[in-house]
Amino acid sequence: MPGAVMMENGARAPLHTNHDRDHGQFVNGNGPQATSDRQNGILPGDSKGANANVNGTENIDGANSAQLQRINTNPSRMNDLPDEIQHVTMGFVPMGTLLSRLAQKTHNQLADHITALSKLAIPTAALNGNSTHAGTAIDDTSPENLQKKANLLNFIQEKHAEWVKVAVITRWSRNASNVSKLIDLMGLLRQNQAKYSEILDLMIFIRQGLTFARLPNPDLKTAHYVLSTGTAPWMPDVNYIEPPPLTPKEQLQWIENLNTLLFIRLNLEDYDSLPYQFRDYTIDSGRVTFKVPGEFEVDLTIADEDSEKQFWFIDFRFAFTPAPAELSYRLRMNLEAKVNETLGKDGLGGCYKLLHEFVLTHKITEYVRQALELSKTRWVGSLHVERLQRAMAIQYWVGRYPSDGPKSWIILGVHSGNKDAAPEDPKSASHLTLRWFKEKEEMKDIKIPFNDADISTEDLLNSVIGRHSALILGSIYSKLKSNGRFTKREAGLTLDLHKDDPTQSFLRMQLGYNYYVTVRISSATGTFSLKPPSGITFRGEQRLNWPSKEPIQDYGATCLESVRCHYVVDEINRRGKSTGWFVCKGPVKIETVKEALKLREMGQLMWLKRRGWTDQWYLMVNLSLSGDKWWLMEINHQPDVGPQIPSFQLDVGPRITSYTSIPLSSHAPNLEDKFFSNLTIFTAALISQLTDLRNLHKRKVKHTTHDGVNYSLPTGTKIPAVFIRLSDILKRPQSHGSQNRSASWARDFVQVVFKGVRNPSSNLQISDKDSTTGTSTQENPAKQQESLQTFLDARLKVSDPSRFALLEGHVERDVAFNPRLGVFALRLEAQVGSTMLDTLAHRLQAIDKLADCIDAIRRSDRDIQCEEITLTKVVVSYTDQLKSENGMTAQPRWKATLDLGSDTMKLSLEKGNPQLRVLDHFQHLINSELRCLKLPFYLSSTLPIQRALDSVEDAWEDLAINNQGRVELHGVHLDWLNLHYYLPGHNRITNAQRRCTLTIKLRQRREKVEWHISRQEPGLSKQPDDEFKQALDKVFNAEDKGWHSLVNCASTTTDHRVGDLIRAIDEAIRRLAMQSPTLLKQNQPKGQLQLKNQAQAVYHKQMATKPRPQSGQIVVLDD
Repeated sequence: MPGAVMMENGARAPLHTNHDRDHGQFVNGNGPQATSDRQNGILPGDSKGANANVNGTENIDGANSAQLQRINTNPSRMNDLPDEIQHVTMGFVPMGTLLSRLAQKTHNQLADHITALSKLAIPTAALNGNSTHAGTAIDDTSPENLQKKANLLNFIQEKHAEWVKVAVITRWSRNASNVSKLIDLMGLLRQNQAKYSEILDLMIFIRQGLTFARLPNPDLKTAHYVLSTGTAPWMPDVNYIEPPPLTPKEQLQWIENLNTLLFIRLNLEDYDSLPYQFRDYTIDSGRVTFKVPGEFEVDLTIADEDSEKQFWFIDFRFAFTPAPAELSYRLRMNLEAKVNETLGKDGLGGCYKLLHEFVLTHKITEYVRQALELSKTRWVGSLHVERLQRAMAIQYWVGRYPSDGPKSWIILGVHSGNKDAAPEDPKSASHLTLRWFKEKEEMKDIKIPFNDADISTEDLLNSVIGRHSALILGSIYSKLKSNGRFTKREAGLTLDLHKDDPTQSFLRMQLGYNYYVTVRISSATGTFSLKPPSGITFRGEQRLNWPSKEPIQDYGATCLESVRCHYVVDEINRRGKSTGWFVCKGPVKIETVKEALKLREMGQLMWLKRRGWTDQWYLMVNLSLSGDKWWLMEINHQPDVGPQIPSFQLDVGPRITSYTSIPLSSHAPNLEDKFFSNLTIFTAALISQLTDLRNLHKRKVKHTTHDGVNYSLPTGTKIPAVFIRLSDILKRPQSHGSQNRSASWARDFVQVVFKGVRNPSSNLQISDKDSTTGTSTQENPAKQQESLQTFLDARLKVSDPSRFALLEGHVERDVAFNPRLGVFALRLEAQVGSTMLDTLAHRLQAIDKLADCIDAIRRSDRDIQCEEITLTKVVVSYTDQLKSENGMTAQPRWKATLDLGSDTMKLSLEKGNPQLRVLDHFQHLINSELRCLKLPFYLSSTLPIQRALDSVEDAWEDLAINNQGRVELHGVHLDWLNLHYYLPGHNRITNAQRRCTLTIKLRQRREKVEWHISRQEPGLSKQPDDEFKQALDKVFNAEDKGWHSLVNCASTTTDHRVGDLIRAIDEAIRRLAMQSPTLLKQNQPKGQLQLKNQAQAVYHKQMATKPRPQSGQIVVLDD
């Protein structure tokens, strides 16, 4: 018993194999305690010793007990079995091996499972070290911990089920010894049964062989006499007189004489009476052989030299196939007697007629035999054979039409060969003739040749059916060929006819690009078959084979066209799904389409949509015999109905708003992924252009179209480029209500060309906040993901490419500039069915702003550089120097970012920039009529002033805390700042503050722009004579300090010198704040003014040779 498990305690070799060694072992779990008693043959717990057997019977006699003891004390024999019984151990698996293997497997899987659990995600709390104390923690219910517990529990349950099975096997193995005994006994019984069967078969074979070994009893008497004397007198004898034998020479002479007599007779005496059909004969071996091709050969001879005597029959052979090689004995005797009788009466002419009619009858019989055989084998159920007197009738295609339908048959009979009212022709003879009735009509004009020398009923039927099939296929071919698709050679149509082999005749029609359907007619059943097999051709077969009252040419052409339409619809539906196309229900009625398109022929209409199209767009295909037409249709599902027209007088269903013919190739398209991809591109281009042209007309934007080569479109298709007037697009009112702006930096037209289609992605091109192209992403994100996006390329040529020299390559991901050609290229994206005009206008406005900005930077003489240029952002770095001074001194560069994405430009400065206090004035500047024209100048020229003002504020911070004075800054404009100093009054009187107001203005002097700093107090006295005047005059008239004294004010260039001047003024005023107010009452000497003028003259002379103070250096004036 293969697969039996032996309980061997993990070891196999040292264990006993006695059948009775385990009696009572492991009963009720007492195996270990019963070991010593079991060796003595005594069961545990049995006070009577070895008096119980396996079945529980008691009172075993002493002999049995002694036998058990004898067996147990003799371990030399294996199992103590008789020699006839063979102990079976093949296929046994030790229990220890099973347990060890399972334990090893469980251990390995547990280690792998623990490793897998360690790789799972760790709970967040444990990962961050935020787990609570073990004493107060609750059970971890995190998803990660629950997943680990579930995985571990499933593993334990699986292993538990395996060990439970092992436990059951262990329990069963306690009776393994009894099962082993049963296996050994069963093996002995089967061995004996096999031997019995072998012996029985051997006895039967010997008995059969003895039958053929039996010999009859020998005739010993006759054998002994014949062998002794050579004769047997009791044997009969007829006593014939044998003629003298002819020698070979005599035999040859006799045959030559007979041949000579036959030759003389046939060429002289019987020449005129010889039938025309017997003109072909040969004389040899004493006989004449007349040969009638395709009928028979007959051997005749003569028995007398007299020419008046008759010929005699010798042999007859059929000269057609199939025919018997030789006649039967009975037929030969009858035929010989009949031929000899005819030769004696009618001579050779009568012999020919007899044998000719006999052969014709036999041919008809052979035709009938083959027809009956065909009707029972390959043509079963398709033929109806009827034997007439000397003719036969075969009806073919029996099941093709119903019982009351038209029938087709042939009649094969014998024609006499005589013509009506014509003398008898000796050359003419009766022959087989064939009449064909096609669907109850005899086809007299069609001659069907058949070869009766090689008789084949199947070939005869194939010749008839081949012509019948040719008529059917030819009529369908003629009907189809007259239609436009095949007349214009837009589709292939082939007719191949084999009149003698209908299985090779076919009509092949092109359904698709490289897919043809082949129509054949079965020669046996007459049913149509369409190849290659598919569901569509199967339905076409059923329709073609369905009885119809229509002519077969009309009905067949309609069925084949229906098959083509179904194939095209199925192919488009099946192949188009992977590329986003699907067949949908027609949105409008057929009458509406016919009225709108004014089609002469309406075939089968197929409506298609592309995923991503809006609801109003459809693609319609008109499948007809005159040619397939593709139309792009726009359907209005909710047409407007005038209130003055009653609703019951109008059909308010969907209407066709617009339609466009798609100029596809006149041949069948190749319905592969490339075709649908090209169709998607072309239809999307048409929809996009129609939508854009409609919106351009609605917005009264001047535009025109121009045909050109567009390599983005599929081969053979053209979409004209659209040229839009730039000024009409930029005339959109600005946010500040300014006048329309004309773009002098570019030519006044924008070329828009279609470039491609793709599914939408989550990445946006630019932040077009005010663009309203179709449905926004925030309103309907699901619809936006399904929408189809079109790409258009807008080209804009600038008038002066040098103005954009700072631009290099890609301005942004979707905007590029070619400095060599001076052309901006914009990549526009819009949903199919939505216009791109808003996006285009937004981009062009951004380019207009960008053009002003980079042109201002290019024209500026200040040290300002472009760090980053995009369509929505320009980042510049600048210093307070001129371009000619760039690099002479190490100056920190500040960055400014100009945002061009929205209608109003925004300027942002980095943190710590001293110009942040006048950021509002910068915003007002860039959004004014000047835009970015003066931005580079003010960024650079105001930097040293703002840097100096930062130092001024820092210097007065401690003084303001101690109430020793304060300073206030007021920026009127970027070129006008007011600096107010407030010092406490005399004797620290709060209400009597001392005030000094300085005005910093940018003015033009000597064709240069300089900063002028003067004192301008409110009231009538603009420059009172006080301590501030003394301090300021001392600064203004200082020598060799980098600024010019203008009596009551000072001027300096727009570089770091203006900062030095402001710091010097601030230092002088801070000294007043730190000094006692009483000491400041002393008047200034009168001659000081003259000294100031002299100092100014000296300064102007030595200004060029003196070293300039560096930026940030505090100027200390001498007392």
